[in-house]
Amino acid sequence: MCYEIKIETVVAIVAVVVAIVAVYYGNKNSKQQILITKLEELFEVVQSLSRYYGRLMELNFKVEELRDSENKELQTLAQYYEIRDQKISKEERLRISEYLSRIEVLTECYTKGDLKKQLLHFEKLMYSFSDLVFNGGSIHQELNFKKGFPNYEEFNTLIKELKQRIITEIKM
Repeated sequence: MCYEIKIETVVAIVAVVVAIVAVYYGNKNSKQQILITKLEELFEVVQSLSRYYGRLMELNFKVEELRDSENKELQTLAQYYEIRDQKISKEERLRISEYLSRIEVLTECYTKGDLKKQLLHFEKLMYSFSDLVFNGGSIHQELNFKKGFPNYEEFNTLIKELKQRIITEIKM
């Protein structure tokens, strides 16, 4: 009888240990799946936001025209805002702001190291650029991008590298 109790006790202890190990690995897999989902969302938001770069660049040229006192075509912010509203609607400006917020949140919560630095640089670039063209001027641009914003080729290279780093992180 004492022998039976020992076997039952051992079986119960083994069952508890197996359950603990199963819960541990289940939680670990769940955390990994959440991380992958968030990195995929980050990839999607970076891709979606980068599609606006061409229009932001066009409006940047208009801001430069506005700043040029010799320019007779574009002289007031009101004139600029009309052009801006034709190129990027209010809804799109709100969407861009949401994308920027989402990138910052996902980056701060789910990335680290060089990827985090690159993503925060991208967010700062796009925030400064959007702030400039949405408002017709930006202190962020003056502080962070005095020499101007990347041209299309430089931006394309930046985006390719960024997306490749996110993909690499997802596959780890």
